Amino acid sequence: MFRDLLNKALESNSPEIAVKTVLRDHPDLPEAIGKSWANGFGTDHIPAAVARVLVKHGAPLSVHAAAAFGFVDNLAGLLHTDPSLVCAKGGDGCTPLHFARDIATAQFLLDRGAHIDARDDDHDSTPAQWRIGKAPEVARYLLNRGAAPDIFLAAALGDLDLASKMVSENPGCVAHRIGRLPDFPPIGYQGRGGTILQWTLAFNSYPHQIALLKRHTHVFDFLYENSDPQTRLLVCCVLARRQDAEVIARQHIGIVANLPDLDLELLPRYCWETNTNYEAVRLMLDLGFPVAQTESSHGYSPLHNAAWSGDAALVDLLISRGHPVDLVDPRYNSTPLGYALHDCLIEKRHPEGDFARVVEALLKAGSPWDQSMYPTGDQRLDEVFSRFR
Repeated sequence: MFRDLLNKALESNSPEIAVKTVLRDHPDLPEAIGKSWANGFGTDHIPAAVARVLVKHGAPLSVHAAAAFGFVDNLAGLLHTDPSLVCAKGGDGCTPLHFARDIATAQFLLDRGAHIDARDDDHDSTPAQWRIGKAPEVARYLLNRGAAPDIFLAAALGDLDLASKMVSENPGCVAHRIGRLPDFPPIGYQGRGGTILQWTLAFNSYPHQIALLKRHTHVFDFLYENSDPQTRLLVCCVLARRQDAEVIARQHIGIVANLPDLDLELLPRYCWETNTNYEAVRLMLDLGFPVAQTESSHGYSPLHNAAWSGDAALVDLLISRGHPVDLVDPRYNSTPLGYALHDCLIEKRHPEGDFARVVEALLKAGSPWDQSMYPTGDQRLDEVFSRFR
């Protein structure tokens, strides 16, 4: 109902009239809305004007929601009653500053004692890292106020001076990768969500990629020039820059063979739904990355990840390069076939996936399967299984 209310408010020329119309039949909705946004989550997509109307009609406003909507007047009242709320923990253990929508809100909170580098409980990430995606101007303001920088913030903001300063102080920062231990951990590390930069910027990405993503080519050039051959190779791999990668590999014999597992796992990670890139995977395989290399967070193989998404082309590529089809992952004790079936029939995360072709490729390659899997109830899949009974 909240989503329906929000959509009507957004579509209407008068959000207040739209809200009143819905509330006439659902008078208890404001209380439910206030509870849903109290932790600060789900607020970025709600326009402040719509939120103001909802508050006017009785939706409770927590300190985290007030910060997320930029309601400094409400924040003033809340903090006057209880000044300690400036450091109160909301969703994921975030403080109000983690959700600050605009510079005025961030300034207000800092001036009242907010910790500029407070770390949330799930992602161990700062307010600047949380805001860099939806409100980069807030992230820049926090950096100007003394927040701890990192090379990804510099790349995302296109701040060459900051990037130069960071590289000068720590040349190794150009090799940092979102989702790579120990500096920017992935999902699942120690049972937590991994760095928030995975969501606010991009998964499994180097600062070079972030610079290109934000169209700061001058920062990309600087980072690339200051990278060692191994980092250059890996950046070229994930960007599918084949010619450059092959030149580096020829100039540095054995460079791929000497890569640590944390770098070799780029192969399965670029078969996963957050980073799927056929050409990058093909390039890594051509350079000698182990075809069945698993990633460290959950133990998923490249084929598990490709099958999960219903990516038939990627599945065909991996099988053609000798990827075993009978591997079971350590978490669910399932084969790639099981992953394909689970997503297609239960999770349904990839309606665009060609699961019939994926299942057929896996069965042709000898994937083990149980007769109890058939029928699945999906006509496309059952037609495939019927040919292999």
